[in-house]
Amino acid sequence: MKEKSLKDKTVSGLSWSVLDKLLQNAFVFVAGILLARLIDKEGYGLMGVLAIFVGLANILHESGFSSAIIRKKNITQADYTTVFFLNISIGIFLYLLLFFLAPLISNYYDKPILTDLSRFLFLSFLFNSFAVVQNAKLIKEINYKLITKINAFSVFTSYSVTLLLAYLGFGVWALATQVVLWTFLKVCCLWIFSRWKPSGSFSKESFKDLFAFSSKLVLGSIINSVMVNIPQNILGKFYSLSIGGLYNLAYRNYNSANDVLNGSIYSVSYPILSSIHDDDHRLKYIFRKFIRIKAFVIFPMFMGIILVAQSFMYILGEQWLSAAPILQLLCIGGIFAGLETTNGDILRIKGKSGLILILTIMHAVLIFSSICIPFIFGLSYLYYIAGISATYIIRYIVSSIMSNKLINYSLFELIKDLLPYFGISFICILCGFMLRFVIAQPIILMICQIVFVAALYIGTLYFSKARILREAIEYVTNKRIKK
Repeated sequence: MKEKSLKDKTVSGLSWSVLDKLLQNAFVFVAGILLARLIDKEGYGLMGVLAIFVGLANILHESGFSSAIIRKKNITQADYTTVFFLNISIGIFLYLLLFFLAPLISNYYDKPILTDLSRFLFLSFLFNSFAVVQNAKLIKEINYKLITKINAFSVFTSYSVTLLLAYLGFGVWALATQVVLWTFLKVCCLWIFSRWKPSGSFSKESFKDLFAFSSKLVLGSIINSVMVNIPQNILGKFYSLSIGGLYNLAYRNYNSANDVLNGSIYSVSYPILSSIHDDDHRLKYIFRKFIRIKAFVIFPMFMGIILVAQSFMYILGEQWLSAAPILQLLCIGGIFAGLETTNGDILRIKGKSGLILILTIMHAVLIFSSICIPFIFGLSYLYYIAGISATYIIRYIVSSIMSNKLINYSLFELIKDLLPYFGISFICILCGFMLRFVIAQPIILMICQIVFVAALYIGTLYFSKARILREAIEYVTNKRIKK
């Protein structure tokens, strides 16, 4: 791939990916405010305790083959078809398994509604198994223009139906319908517009080749999924479904922000870096580009959410005010979790799935420790969430050591890439914090803080002639991006 082609694909893919995430999450944000006023905390808590089962099922039926498809250079139709049939087979098996286990889930939480609710919600990963290959193929081709259109239609339609159902009093069933309908619509669109259809039969050779890379990834992904979703289950079981609901709502808002900030960059960075994984010099150069882009966006945005979290919860309603400190703690960990994914890119494209597994197991041990300590000492659930955030800081440090050695990326270079954006963001947030001594009304305060901090941050970068901002402006004004 030539430099110009790589640059064009990076810019185009990143632009469409960011637009995709912005469109999705802007609508989700507005819909989420309305849903929070229509559905109680227990409804969100019920969805939270089922999230771990949906997450695990999605990982198991995908089995790391999406990453293997994206990473493999000379992919064949036999590879695609093999993964397609494998995904469907595993998806059907897992749905039937969880269908019959649903009463046990219901009994464990002593909530009879979970039997029917889980059986309905689990349809989402069954539907999703029919389009894993189509989605991975579009990502490999960096065709985010089509992905954006499909996601925008699916999200808008599913949330519109969900809002109607919530208004009519369907409660938690409205939330479950959104997940199932969104997946169903996305799968249908991928089948219609992706232009790929299975042909041939299952190939043992293709399976062995792809599985050699994906096998360790899937185990790590399973552990990751448990770590992400276990807080909702623990809070819902050992504290209350209402507290679980607070966490679920806070996590949804954190995840929406993370999806825009980190997900849009990661979805482009992995296929781009994979395409040049055998050229260490270019790999390091492009990797540092992505690190600076992430720092440019992640530091001010997550710090900004920490700043306005309390005011934001007033918009959702007074029943959600206790979710503000949860959201703030999640965002502290989110800063480091977002930066860490680019380290994971390097480990994946260098074929170090074993190191990823070791890193994930280490993180799981840390998560387990953060769970045990609050219970042993009878501490508030906020200490538990703070402990989880701290584990992401440790994981980032360890993953940086692992990945940086592979591309000869020094600690000095890392600090040089991150520190300017961290420092400017921190100072801007401190200035925004001072506004609370002038403005008392929460909603007006939040709006003023967002506008003031954003203007101060962009203005500071502009007058300091920051390269990332300059290139962004040049792209928007249709100028050539300089190397």
